[in-house]
Amino acid sequence: MGAELLLQTLAAPLGAALLSWRWPRLGYLWGALALWLVGSWLGGLYGIPEKAWQWLPLTLLVPAIAAQVNDLRGSLLLFAVFSALVWWQGLASVLASEPGIWLALLPAILWFGWSTLRGDSREGLGFTLGFIWLALVIGIDGSLLIAQLAGALAAFAGFRALLATFVGIKVAPAGLALALAFVQMLAWQYVEVPLVVLLPVWLLPLLEWGLRDKPWPVRWGGLILLAAAGTGLSLWWVWPAASLY
Repeated sequence: MGAELLLQTLAAPLGAALLSWRWPRLGYLWGALALWLVGSWLGGLYGIPEKAWQWLPLTLLVPAIAAQVNDLRGSLLLFAVFSALVWWQGLASVLASEPGIWLALLPAILWFGWSTLRGDSREGLGFTLGFIWLALVIGIDGSLLIAQLAGALAAFAGFRALLATFVGIKVAPAGLALALAFVQMLAWQYVEVPLVVLLPVWLLPLLEWGLRDKPWPVRWGGLILLAAAGTGLSLWWVWPAASLY
């Protein structure tokens, strides 16, 4: 069972990361396809998304589209417009009753804009550890499906972080911001994970950006320590609730 879960979660993201090594400009397109494959494997083959979680691959398609525009402001505008469209359609079932969810989109757009104009992080380890944080908390609090999708995002980001560190390819990790925000809202609205353990995940990409000029052992060490502390506290917070185990 454990080996099957790992295969379902890791195989497609690994293939996508390798394809993005060969065609880096299409990296997020491969990631979107990988996430769709994982979702189809776990929840059944689908075409047009009908459930909220089925929109998750499109959160990687958005930065893939924005990356095709060389003008920085044009790329940011495309990212903002298509992010809002995916957000509106993907979370339509809860937006009417909880319009404040729109506010959760702002960190993703602001992060992408800031990184586009001021320089992106090198590897994206902050996002990788953030998705692992979310996967563990969501899995413990009640949804194995969304936890595995978050794990697939962590695998895709993590494999690309390794390629960026040891091969030197550019991975543009800011494009993962929309996926991170979307997973947070899935966890909050559909798994009922409290925001107090979801929103601090943004500290990880923020710390990575702050340490972007430091040697990679320093960056990675600081990020791993923060992720371990944050994940541990979050698990402690949600564990007394409905645990799967």
